[in-house]
Amino acid sequence: MLKILASWKKLLAFKPLSGQEKWSSRLQRVIKRRGLYLVLLALLLGGSYYLVTNDAVFQKPAVETFTPSGQAEVSQGIPSPLEPLAGSATVPPELEGQAGAYTAPATVSPSLALPVAGKMVKGYGFAYAPAFGDYRFHPGIDLEAPAGSEVKAAAAGVVKQVEYSDAWRYRLVIDLDNGYETVYAHLSSIKVAKGDRVQAGTVLGELGEPGTAEAGAPAHLHLELLKNGNAIDPVSVLQ
Repeated sequence: MLKILASWKKLLAFKPLSGQEKWSSRLQRVIKRRGLYLVLLALLLGGSYYLVTNDAVFQKPAVETFTPSGQAEVSQGIPSPLEPLAGSATVPPELEGQAGAYTAPATVSPSLALPVAGKMVKGYGFAYAPAFGDYRFHPGIDLEAPAGSEVKAAAAGVVKQVEYSDAWRYRLVIDLDNGYETVYAHLSSIKVAKGDRVQAGTVLGELGEPGTAEAGAPAHLHLELLKNGNAIDPVSVLQ
């Protein structure tokens, strides 16, 4: 590099024509002071251009793995996990060989037998309430029958609650499992206790006159069906 600069100085030291003497003298001073920087800049630009245009420098394999034989193996895609995927060896025996995710069996709605021999006089939904003189939501159905009629369990379950009030007389709640419950109201007497397991057709008690919540109507059984605490229409499952 120094030899190149010395050659340039010798050429520039050649006595120019009289009309160019001033220009040549100035050029010599510029090269003398900044010539080295210009050369270094040219080398830097040349090296950068080489690195950018040389594909072999940048096209390196994404991941290199080594086989037991010691030879490198190139993987261009997603690298394989170092450990087996979680759960790959923990499939329950009953699910081995089955495709797709395991789904829990659907909850089956209970079938309700008619708990008292009578006709339905009020359905589920908004209806006129004589006791209050207005329209309000009726969360069950009313089955008209004579006072003293036997009230039977509409489905098998466990007696969850027994209560008495002026509004509903004796009121029973029976847990049918799977979140379903049946509610019986307006009984004058009962033959079961809390915690008893009953079957469909088991006599729960006798029907009486309606309580104050449904006063003004003839004797009837108020029947409700609950799903997770919310009232649903029992007609859809009533046989």
